Amino acid sequence: MLDAQPPHPDENAAATPSRPAPDAIKGVFSTQTKGIIGFGSTKRKVKQHIYAFVEEEADGSLCVRELNKHFVPVGKSRWITKDVLLKDFLPEPDVYLNKVLPAMRQVEESVEKADDHRANGELISAEFEYKNALRLDEEHIRGTFGLGLTYLARGETDNADIVFRRVVTLDGAFDEEHKHLFNEFGIRLRKNGMHAQALKFYNRAAKLLKREDEHLLYNIARTFFEKGQGRQAKRLLEKALANNPAFEQARDFLAVLERGGPMPGERDTDSGSMDLDLEEPDMSGRAP
Repeated sequence: MLDAQPPHPDENAAATPSRPAPDAIKGVFSTQTKGIIGFGSTKRKVKQHIYAFVEEEADGSLCVRELNKHFVPVGKSRWITKDVLLKDFLPEPDVYLNKVLPAMRQVEESVEKADDHRANGELISAEFEYKNALRLDEEHIRGTFGLGLTYLARGETDNADIVFRRVVTLDGAFDEEHKHLFNEFGIRLRKNGMHAQALKFYNRAAKLLKREDEHLLYNIARTFFEKGQGRQAKRLLEKALANNPAFEQARDFLAVLERGGPMPGERDTDSGSMDLDLEEPDMSGRAP
């Protein structure tokens, strides 16, 4: 493993759109690490050759990620200075052009195909393409979410639970850029009756977002309501409205809970009542 470097000075700051300079550093570099293997009389020192993907950010810092066996950048980012890069790393342009770029392109193409298949209801083909991408990059966020959503669309809760356990370990899954994906994933967990997983998932998102998002609070309230915990749902809706008094869906939902009536959209039929479900709020900032 690469030696850990101090965290990026701006990694906890609010993200701001920025672009690296046209001549910014981007490519593959190699370095060597020393280690000890074996025990007792078999113990010996070894040197390990490591490839890393290095990319210069807009502020001039260098983001470093190791390559996996498929030559795809994975794992948590580390930051180094240009002095460290020049001192400890060697450029590997052939590896970048002939190994890394084709592998990264293949991952993205597989995920794009999978997304298209899932959007068209072609769930077997979607599963195949998502798995192709994840074989190369098991930490790919869109691929992981997509596979989970595919299983949920097919009602395969056991497989969806396996993906859920993977998703909650990936901090990057809850970055702002993936907000629409983790919102949809949480909703589908709930609609498949996986309430415990949905609550754990939403709580993980809330922790990593480091703020009380009213749409997230709304969806947690929906989950508690379906678990029969109306009091907890009411409390969360009140918090959502404190954050955004104009949140119409939360206000309507709260009114229903306070008067003890059916959910909006619920209607009577010969066999009882049918919950037609509220329209889910859009967390991506786009109109539904």
